Amino acid sequence: MSAAQRTDVILVGWERQENLGLRHILSYLKGEGYRVRLVPYAPGAEDSVVRAVCEEDARLVGFSVIFQYNLRDYGELMKVLRNGGVQSHFTAGGHYPSLRPENTLREIPELDTVVRFEGELTARELLDRLDRPESWGEIAGLAFRRDGEVVVNPARPLIEDLDRLPWPARAEQLQSVRGIPMAPMLASRGCLFDCSFCSIRQFYGQAPGPLRRTRSPEDVAQEMRYLFDARGVRLFLFQDDDFAAKTENQRDWVGRFLLALDQERLSGRIGWKISCRVDDIESEIMTRCGERGLLTVYLGIESGSPSGLATLNKRATVEQNLRAMRILKETGVDADMGFMLLDPGSTLASIRENVAFLRQVADLGGPPICFVKALPLAGTAMEKQLAEDGRLTGDPLRPDYRFLDPRLDHYGLWIALRFSQRNSAPNGLVETLRIAHFDQLVARAFEAAPWTEEYGAELRRLIDRANESAISTLERTLEIVEKCPDADSVALAWRYLNRISAEDAAVQERIFRELDWVLERYSPTLCAALRQSDPITA
Repeated sequence: MSAAQRTDVILVGWERQENLGLRHILSYLKGEGYRVRLVPYAPGAEDSVVRAVCEEDARLVGFSVIFQYNLRDYGELMKVLRNGGVQSHFTAGGHYPSLRPENTLREIPELDTVVRFEGELTARELLDRLDRPESWGEIAGLAFRRDGEVVVNPARPLIEDLDRLPWPARAEQLQSVRGIPMAPMLASRGCLFDCSFCSIRQFYGQAPGPLRRTRSPEDVAQEMRYLFDARGVRLFLFQDDDFAAKTENQRDWVGRFLLALDQERLSGRIGWKISCRVDDIESEIMTRCGERGLLTVYLGIESGSPSGLATLNKRATVEQNLRAMRILKETGVDADMGFMLLDPGSTLASIRENVAFLRQVADLGGPPICFVKALPLAGTAMEKQLAEDGRLTGDPLRPDYRFLDPRLDHYGLWIALRFSQRNSAPNGLVETLRIAHFDQLVARAFEAAPWTEEYGAELRRLIDRANESAISTLERTLEIVEKCPDADSVALAWRYLNRISAEDAAVQERIFRELDWVLERYSPTLCAALRQSDPITA
């Protein structure tokens, strides 16, 4: 391959949905005249990355490490590439490399540099100086090795005017639901809040600049209109950490955005999804959004216990959580939620409060209920506090913690073993029901046929059964654990807990079979995709 044809950059990262972080960098570097290619990666799919990198002989390969739990997978991939003779410069970005550059470079000896925080400007400057390592110390936002030591340069100021950036490059083939193309969107970067479990504040807060920046609503609507016209996109999935509407300025932004949708003649012709805090939910705003196509809102509820909300530093109340769910139900906008049954401050009493809250959500006709354990991600206040308290366990890439009540160490492990597949696996019950439910929302919005309501009623019945079974299992097992005087007693009680969870497993199997029948009738394409364990292509 001649120098004129040689690819400058290959970007490698997770792309279950389009990776907008990488795609913004790709678009920016292309605009600067570089030849750039993106290669999707997931553990188990290394061959396509190895082929692409070996064939292209790129000057630089950039790896997007979104989750610290995958860092060693990326390290193994880089080792394979180096053993295959690849001499390209390897750099990495993402939350963990940005917040722990020294550990990242020590963990992966094949890695040359780390691009910290926002990557567009730093990546371009690195490319400009790639052959002059003696000048790397002048590149803001870069970390690298020099004489066996890790050098971490000062952070680069954040890009204040996001409208100056080109729109992200899009995949050649867009994902779709019911044949309707969809695209992820990003209207802002950062978050103003400081939840103890979340690394977003640290990621954006350690670089100079505002904690949260927004594109102009007009620019966002114009990108949506372009995708509508050029790519046939009708579904837009906003990936903003908080599609905020709490302050007067934020409400003004939302108002201008809705007006821009009207002016671009998109209102009534598209569907969209957002994520936000519970205190962003107001009836008037949600009604106006729903009239312009808002289909569903993902709420960062996280806990139904006052003590849990305090531990997570959510700055919200249990009543605000329930109020947000009720408002969405009243305005006809669908709701989903994130929820952490267990956190570092958990007690049997707080778990009982969380389970009672989940029952209230189920009684409201809520989403497929999912519950996880809060994890102490790198750089978070939770990680720092656990370390200070001497409760942090595991290793830097897979951190964990001990509970204050030793009985919960056994009960928490039991919950993880019995519910992880249900709650977190891509082909687990919760994700499968979520996909089917979104499929029905799209059918109702775009096909407007009587059968879509029948479809919704069938899914509602299955979601309610799944929720009831899981909540009942938690209630019954919690009663057993509450009677145990110590941790050893909980360990001995596992056989009783397993008998109860076996009943839930049987319910899950029946729900899967019935869901298959429902989808075969109302959504055969999705049904076929789920049978192949690849629902995202439906």
